[in-house]
Amino acid sequence: MENMTRDDDPHYFLYLFDTVFLVDDSTSMLGPRWREVRSALRQITPVCTSHDDDGIDIHFMNHRSSENTTTNNNNNSDDGISSQSGGGMARGKARGGYYNITDPLAVDALFQRLRPCGPTHTRGRIEDILEPYFTQLESAENVQDVRPLNLIVITDGMPGPCPRHVNFSGSGFGSGFNGNGEAAPHNPHLPDPAIVRYARRLDELRAPAWQVGVQFFQVGDDAAATASLRGLDDGLARRHGVRDIVDTLKFGDDDYKTLTAEEILKAVLGAVSRRLDNQSCELPVYGI
Repeated sequence: MENMTRDDDPHYFLYLFDTVFLVDDSTSMLGPRWREVRSALRQITPVCTSHDDDGIDIHFMNHRSSENTTTNNNNNSDDGISSQSGGGMARGKARGGYYNITDPLAVDALFQRLRPCGPTHTRGRIEDILEPYFTQLESAENVQDVRPLNLIVITDGMPGPCPRHVNFSGSGFGSGFNGNGEAAPHNPHLPDPAIVRYARRLDELRAPAWQVGVQFFQVGDDAAATASLRGLDDGLARRHGVRDIVDTLKFGDDDYKTLTAEEILKAVLGAVSRRLDNQSCELPVYGI
């Protein structure tokens, strides 16, 4: 067993987790917000790589890579990103992302190459990423043989497109009432149902409290996005009788305004610490 932190290394916990990013590349991310995310991921890549030789994986809400695409920092391509040769997808990995990113220059190349365009399909993309991991988890002889996962979702807006007149103040999955007192239509892109379903599966597996964490980070100050993330914070797990696997950092929380690598690392460490405290247990070592 290993403690999560060490006095000489505040980011030691990164050794113990796989780190996957899901980045909102919807149209509203064009401009400063896109550059803000690129800068944060560029900063965080060497920190993660110094604790995990596999680096980080990046997925986008709209863009999909070609099959089995990975970074290759020693290849001859101009942008440091090329197709993986043979071997197929690693077990538990979702398709359509960019894998094993270890070089900040590869992050720059990726963000320069892509142009934000499209909607914010938050729920569907979370399911795309988590489902292969849960398949691996459920087939394992012991769930603690599978490395824990931190999924970091970076978004600037309300999941959608959604039907008009949706009121997100209800206690259900994005349900509520419109201005006429009529039941508001359901927004199928809100992540709440997926979060509850995966939390319940973890409960059924009796997985450790830290096995899966989903952290949402807001970029920008869109009020609807803040309200949507607040809905994930305000008793979602308690209402549905499942473990809490979600943490959020919204605009204005503790004076938070700009996404940086340090903000991400601080929030993820805080989330993991909270789950460890809840279970009053130490983390196992995963092949380090």
